Amino acid sequence: MAKFAKADLNKDGKVTMQEQILAALASYGRAFLSAALALYMTGNTNPRDLLLGGVAAVAPVILKALNPNDKSFGFVNKA
Repeated sequence: MAKFAKADLNKDGKVTMQEQILAALASYGRAFLSAALALYMTGNTNPRDLLLGGVAAVAPVILKALNPNDKSFGFVNKA
């Protein structure tokens, strides 16, 4: 049985651009949800605060994706 990368959703041995985008969106979603849930559990139910907390949690993930030296996902330096 062959081992496939986690992002290889159709198990064909290649990770397509669509699979990379889905992996990135899943990472954004987990970060957003965990921050909003933690803020909600403190008793803050203001939707604006929950949204801002989620955006603040997603910001580092977006910065990671924009870093050309990080090969996990995002823009890759071709040189």
